[in-house]
Amino acid sequence: MKHAFRLGAVVLLWAAAACGPKSPAPVFKLLAMDTTLVCGPVGYDVQYRFTSIANASHSPALQAIEEANIQYFFGLEDFTGTASEAIAAALDRVRRQIRDDLRSDESGPVSTDAPVREYSESSESEATVIDTLLVYTIRSSGYSGGAHGMYATMAHNYSLAGGYELTLDDLFTPAQLTVLDSLIRNRLYDRCGVSSDEGLAEQGFFPEYIGPTGNFAVTENGITFYYNPYDIGCYALGDVSVDIDRDALNRLGIGR
Repeated sequence: MKHAFRLGAVVLLWAAAACGPKSPAPVFKLLAMDTTLVCGPVGYDVQYRFTSIANASHSPALQAIEEANIQYFFGLEDFTGTASEAIAAALDRVRRQIRDDLRSDESGPVSTDAPVREYSESSESEATVIDTLLVYTIRSSGYSGGAHGMYATMAHNYSLAGGYELTLDDLFTPAQLTVLDSLIRNRLYDRCGVSSDEGLAEQGFFPEYIGPTGNFAVTENGITFYYNPYDIGCYALGDVSVDIDRDALNRLGIGR
């Protein structure tokens, strides 16, 4: 869906406030929860650090942002309750998953004397106001079996006036996205000391998947693209982020 932020000039993101009545400034509060769920031989450590909008009820836009953040943070699709209710729902989901996993365990009935399986799930979030935008970043990690744990960073950018989430198509034209693709690749070439996609592939990247991603955060100085393990490369590469500053955008004709 196209919004008023459709650019022609990314610099508009850092310009004067949008026209029309202003939504009240968001007031943030941290909701924290630490617990260990035990079911038979499984111990599951859960840690949440959810940054909530305390005054979300004062504005339809803030309420829409709060509801979206709750769904993203706790992985609860179409959930419409409060953050506290979401914590309870998320814990119930973990309990059900543990029970389902134990029932489907091919090794048969599990003795309560068996060694405890230690799993974990941790999520934290932070919110930043960038002029007329609210940028919300979620970082999560966990281990639920297998060779290694997983972790991820997810960013969401909202209009404070409208309460909707911005996409790449709201900010850039197709031609600008093509320019960004080249800029991101060149940043990775420089970082890795190579000059081609073949050089990146030799270091574990998947060049065919490199490009502007919807997982981005607008910053005071430009825009940051986040790539989680396996997004554009093997697990050993870890998470990758690429910062594009405003000067670089301007030099490439994005932001004029």
